Formats: sequence, C-alpha cells, structure tokens
Amino acid sequence: MSSLVRIACSTVLTLSAAIGVLLGRPGTANADGPPRDPVLLIGGIAADEGRLESFRIWLTGQGYTAFSMVLSGNPTGTAAIPESAQALAGKVAEIRGQTGAARVDLVGHSMGGLAQRYYVKFLGGFDTVGTYVDYGTPEQGDDLASVCALVSPGCRDLVPGSDFLTRLNADPAVPPGLAAYHFYSESAGAEKNSLPGAVNIGIQSFCPGRTVSHGEEPIDGALRQLIDTALRGVPLRTDCP
Repeated sequence: MSSLVRIACSTVLTLSAAIGVLLGRPGTANADGPPRDPVLLIGGIAADEGRLESFRIWLTGQGYTAFSMVLSGNPTGTAAIPESAQALAGKVAEIRGQTGAARVDLVGHSMGGLAQRYYVKFLGGFDTVGTYVDYGTPEQGDDLASVCALVSPGCRDLVPGSDFLTRLNADPAVPPGLAAYHFYSESAGAEKNSLPGAVNIGIQSFCPGRTVSHGEEPIDGALRQLIDTALRGVPLRTDCP
C-alpha cells in the first residue's frame, strides 16, 4: 500500500473514532467479519503474564489470531527498550512466517508501547504493522523510573528527557499513515500524556467515574472492548462491563 493510501486510511480511521466518541454509537461495519491481521500483545515492565495471557485468550474468543510476548530482561522490561524492540521485530517476523500475513497489529501495554513504537519508527516496523494500539503507555516517560534507573537500562530509557525518549518523540512521534491509538486511564499517572499523531482516548470518556489502575488495564473489560473496535476499524464503543 502506498504512503498516500495509508495516510487516507489513517484519516478515515481517526474521523471514525472521533465520531464514535462524540455520538457514543456502536460500530457495525465488519463487526462479525474476520480481523484484518493477526494481533501481537506486548507486556510492560515486570508484566503480569497471567493477565497478558487472559487478554490473549479473550481476543481469541473474539475471532482474532492472537499472540503475546514480554519485554527483554529479568524482570521483564529491565533491558534497554531498543533491545526489547529488536525482540519484538523477531516475534513479528515469526508471526508473519507462521500465518502468511503481510502485517501484524500491535497492542502494547505500558513500556510495551514504547518498544513497539521504536520498532515502527526505527526498525522497519512501519512496513509490517497494520493497526498500532498502545494503552497505559507513558509516552513522555515516568518520573518513577528514576527509582530503578541505576540498575536497569530499561528504567533509564523511561526517565523523562532520556536520550531514548528524546529520539523516540522527535517529530513525527508516529509515522504519518499509521492507524494509531493511545488509550489511557484517568486513574493512572504519566500515561495520560497524549501521543501526537494518534487517536488519544481515556477510558473514562466512555465510562465516567470508572476506576482502572495501571496494572488492571490488561484485564479491564471496557478497555478490551475499546481496543477490539480500534483493531476492527469501526467507531470506538464499549458497554462498560
């Protein structure tokens, strides 16, 4: 697909999402059809793999071919984020080879969103990613990362103003033409910073007063529904289960 066509598609998706936010209408287009691409879930730092697997199983139940991975390091995510992005690139290549798909949709939680964005911007991911979704991702970093920065390269990358974040957030933060979404919870912290070039949506704009902690995001029913509609390219919706 040419860059112009991708830009046009991205514009349509952005407008569709905005209409869904304003009107609160559920989308129906393609709702029962097969997803365009396989989906790869990426966990965050010190990811709860049980919750990640629960999300993968839920997506499978919605008709997706879904995979998951955690970031590099022990605990997960403690390695430098570019190292995790390289591992992500390998996982995408593996999925494409296994499924025959040209593109893979990415859904990254927390630091997982930064790793997938690095992959898209600097490791050739733009040509292999269909829809880009991150949720709970601190796009500008998180001050809490300074607590572990002395012992973890991943934490050093996550400190606001780090060389990693400066390069990652240089304009354009998201390559033009990529259908991109950034979901966040008003109950959490640094993840509320927006991602330029993406559709930025707070869970509470659909479910007022809902409390969703950062760690609960992979298992929150409303957020799962919002991500599902984003992947399908229909107006965002949830019945706030």
